[in-house]
Amino acid sequence: MTDQTVDLLARLVSIDSANSSMGGPGEADLAAEIASFGHSHGLVVATDEVLPDRSNVSLTLPGTTGTHAGRRLLFDLHLDTVPHIGIPNATVPRIDGDRMWGRGTCDTKGALAAALVAVGRLAREVAERDGEVMLLFTVDEEYLKRGVAHAVAGGLNATAAIVGEPTSLRPIVAHKGAVRFRIVTHGRAAHTSKPENGDNAIHQMVEVIDWLRERGEPALSMRGHPRLTPPTFTIGTISGGVGVNIVPDRCVIDIDRRTLPTEDPVAVLAEIDGWLADLMRARPGVKATREDPYISERGLDGPVDGSLVVAVQAAVAKVTGGSVDATPDGVPYGTDATHLWGLAGIPTVVIGPGDIAQAHTIDEWVDLNDVRQCTEVYYEVMRSFVQGEWS
Repeated sequence: MTDQTVDLLARLVSIDSANSSMGGPGEADLAAEIASFGHSHGLVVATDEVLPDRSNVSLTLPGTTGTHAGRRLLFDLHLDTVPHIGIPNATVPRIDGDRMWGRGTCDTKGALAAALVAVGRLAREVAERDGEVMLLFTVDEEYLKRGVAHAVAGGLNATAAIVGEPTSLRPIVAHKGAVRFRIVTHGRAAHTSKPENGDNAIHQMVEVIDWLRERGEPALSMRGHPRLTPPTFTIGTISGGVGVNIVPDRCVIDIDRRTLPTEDPVAVLAEIDGWLADLMRARPGVKATREDPYISERGLDGPVDGSLVVAVQAAVAKVTGGSVDATPDGVPYGTDATHLWGLAGIPTVVIGPGDIAQAHTIDEWVDLNDVRQCTEVYYEVMRSFVQGEWS
């Protein structure tokens, strides 16, 4: 089984599934490979088109006893990777010692391989199953999470869910959400030989940025959560003007506001609006508007003592012999759990092989021992669920 997991991971990495909204070829080839795996292992395979030529794929191992109809353990795993433009041989897996290099090894094809091998083993070894196990492979996680959003909007439900992301096998029960939006300043164009005839939108934006930082950064630093660092406010892009000899009449910034799971995205935006209104009262020459958010996601804030968490902790302890700290923890990044827990209300734990520090890097890699142990952890969680050891 160990070799099977590593071999499967190498095959998955060799399939380029960089997000097509970010310049890659998309997830279709990887989705087809996973569907083929499901058919060859006797699983129920279904596809659900989310965007043109971009479909979620689900593999389901049905229950057999019918004692508790509707019991489902869901594994959410995303198909897409970030792009690898300019990185030579990014989809040629390379193994050196206990590491495999290649785009997606860490984020998050190690988890895909582990879940596939685990469910295949479960199908062979556990004939009586009180409940089903579903592996849902989603598109677009790296961009707008439209795959999981589509599934939740379509009525996806489960007793509990595991999200496969790199956590070094530590169970994650809390992570931040995100609100991303643009602020625009509005000026008046003029010839730069007579700049006094115009109204420089870039100059206005300088005032907006200074004001928001002065108001936002101290306020956010005071907010806390027992397992998370304070919320953050980052200006990620800025653009304005059409030519060096024209006074710019428009300037735009993109803001990434990482939220605590206790923060309501509507209230977050209202706070920003309040800061802008205060600025425009204090500086009548500033004319700024906030656009509607293009991402608005709550975080994850699950219980530390629920049955899913206890089952995951027991599996980690059994497989690793205590070498991995199985205390539930929090992380600052976001996952599909924002939809599974935040919208669908499904108890969710994030756990998978690899360290987030290796994700999205030019030399992405994963520890193969992590991948092997994750296969066993996933199997133990699946087995204990279908054998009725927790609910």
